[in-house]
Amino acid sequence: MMKHANALLVSLLIVMPCSLGWAYPWDQDMVDQPSEKAQESIAPPGPGSVPINGGETVPLPLTESQASDMKDAAAAIESPVPATRESIARGRIFYETHCLVCHGAEGRGDGLVGQKFIEKAPVDLNDPYTQDQADGQLFFTLTRGRVKMPFYRDALSPLERWDVINYVKTEFGDQ
Repeated sequence: MMKHANALLVSLLIVMPCSLGWAYPWDQDMVDQPSEKAQESIAPPGPGSVPINGGETVPLPLTESQASDMKDAAAAIESPVPATRESIARGRIFYETHCLVCHGAEGRGDGLVGQKFIEKAPVDLNDPYTQDQADGQLFFTLTRGRVKMPFYRDALSPLERWDVINYVKTEFGDQ
């Protein structure tokens, strides 16, 4: 009996310090190691990175009424990119990448994805509704989206959006 009591006492003396929070010094190595947490890096931004402050010229509307008013106000925004052959060629590439699936090759709103829309088909880019809009209004639509159209402010840089507008205004419509 005394043998078992001594064994129990020795076991308790060994286990007790660990259960009271005493540990070997290397148990804290993982906790104390230097590490970079998400969003903590002080690395300088690389070329083409997205700015945190500024950079976007078209503010975010919060309501449909505000979006309509802001689109009307965007008519005053003038294109900084002239409709040169190079700009139109770049715009065609961006159009084929981002817009063709809904608006179609001829801009009629009959792209493969556009045909699936039940409630409202994509806008026909040949219609006066689109062609008569100021470049700034089209820029607003590309930047912020409308109805079913998603925004492209993250997919296309501002200059690339102006290239798309040059392509749409030159290639579609009666011009």
